[in-house]
Amino acid sequence: MYDNFNDDLRYVIDLGIIKDINNDIVFANEIYGEIIPRVLNFQLQKNIREQGTTSWYIKSNGKLDMDKLLKAFQEFYSENSEVWLERFDYKEAGPHLLLMAFLQRVINGGGRINREMAVGTGRTDLLIEFNGDKFVLELKLKRMPSARQKGLDQISRYLDTLGMTKGYLILFEIKPSSIIPWETRVKWEDISHQNKKITVVEM
Repeated sequence: MYDNFNDDLRYVIDLGIIKDINNDIVFANEIYGEIIPRVLNFQLQKNIREQGTTSWYIKSNGKLDMDKLLKAFQEFYSENSEVWLERFDYKEAGPHLLLMAFLQRVINGGGRINREMAVGTGRTDLLIEFNGDKFVLELKLKRMPSARQKGLDQISRYLDTLGMTKGYLILFEIKPSSIIPWETRVKWEDISHQNKKITVVEM
């Protein structure tokens, strides 16, 4: 019997595009890790117009205003995600790809996005470099009530590996807005966790 996900997964492992490391599915090398997300979200990038203008998010000192950028994405996501997510075969990858497309459109104007993706875990780590600054983003799907706590622990560990103390935890609700309306799911909170400053961004 054909298993769409497992057979596709086995195929790309055999091709050497991804690999299994301790039950985490990761890209086989940095080139694939950079190119594949770009290909997957290329059409999304093309359709992000005004909101993707780099200059909107640059402070007077030339630094990136990450808070403003992520708040703009919250608005964009609430207005567009349900239409866009229907276009993905694997819909749980959609929220991550939408955010990466949005970020790529903006960051292309002078920065770099480093991705650490583990297929099937519902999480992605992003390290964004822009004009001398670094920003850490942990992307996580809200599959379980424990997603927030696990996400906080995960981003804290990731920040430790980078020697940093500030990051953003991005939580995507997977239930439709008919169950959890946008008015209650879009949230922004600055908290302290394990001696780190974490901004929790929910949508």
